[in-house]
Amino acid sequence: MKNIRHILIPRQLLLLLILSTGLLNHVMLIPSILRAAGRDSWISILASYPILLIMTFLVYYIVKNSPKEGFFYLLNQKWPKWIVFLFSLPLCLFLLTSAYITFDDLILWLSAYFLADVPSFIVIGSIFIICFLITWAGVKHMAIASGILLPLVMIFGFFIAFTNTNMKEPSLLFPIFSDGYVPVTKGMIYVLCGLLELYLIVLLQPYTEDKIKFHHLIVLGLIFMGLMFGPLTASIMEFGHVEAAYMRYPAYEQWRILAIGEFITHLDFFALYQWLCGALIRISLFMFFLAGFFYKKKDQYRIPIKVLIPLYILLFVMVLFPVDTHSFYNYLFELYFPVTVVLFMVQIVVSAILLRFIK
Repeated sequence: MKNIRHILIPRQLLLLLILSTGLLNHVMLIPSILRAAGRDSWISILASYPILLIMTFLVYYIVKNSPKEGFFYLLNQKWPKWIVFLFSLPLCLFLLTSAYITFDDLILWLSAYFLADVPSFIVIGSIFIICFLITWAGVKHMAIASGILLPLVMIFGFFIAFTNTNMKEPSLLFPIFSDGYVPVTKGMIYVLCGLLELYLIVLLQPYTEDKIKFHHLIVLGLIFMGLMFGPLTASIMEFGHVEAAYMRYPAYEQWRILAIGEFITHLDFFALYQWLCGALIRISLFMFFLAGFFYKKKDQYRIPIKVLIPLYILLFVMVLFPVDTHSFYNYLFELYFPVTVVLFMVQIVVSAILLRFIK
């Protein structure tokens, strides 16, 4: 990894993470936050910021004190390979599981709203091939694509936010703490699941030309919060917290009620663009990260196809298993999201402590 090509600037890394994590924060987490905290969901987001700030300091400490080749390169230089493998294993499992969940959730959404009459193997096969090609293209091309795709995604997001203003009732956000502080605390678990993906900047550090500065991480964390805060408060104001909690995709439902005048409706195909951009980049990037743990000669921004094929075959086999929709969403709420929060907290704290002792 000494000869790795530093081919990205920090701004490109931010765009890449915003697009990949944006799908989680903007879409996938909102039903779980509403289910846990109800009307006080937006308070859970604000209350999570102090914890995010502490974790941001630790992530910056890791990035600042790691060599240009990255934190895990340093571990490989100091520790036996099997210890580094055990330390990296939880993160590898997260990357694979998260790619699978994103893939499965995308298939369920497409089958429910857009492609109900299309055979599932065609949908799965098409997305699988596209993600494989994106991962094979490498992180450089993913970052460039994110810089092109993200502006339109953001424009559509602001468009739906302002167009539906007349349907929003701010009074539905109050009163707060009507059920005490427990719902807010529960909601923070799911909020932090999305915010703590900030740690992934550690995996992208080896590919950056310039140093990642503290204000980069602060801005990234605030954007993650905004991606969550906007659609969540809009869902409560438009549907009420009870009805919004029953919806699987409240962010998408906001597109379905959009109307401009009397004749312009059914603009939810814009949501399809947003969803596909986020999902495809997220799956491809996470598989790239995963493959990076199994590729020793990291002298470029691309992973050889012989490393990618076994991992994508494993992902394909996982996706082929039939999944009950209700059980799938319960699994996310009761197990996956809470475990992910614990994983990231432990990973960030332990990484900072290890780096301190190594230095």
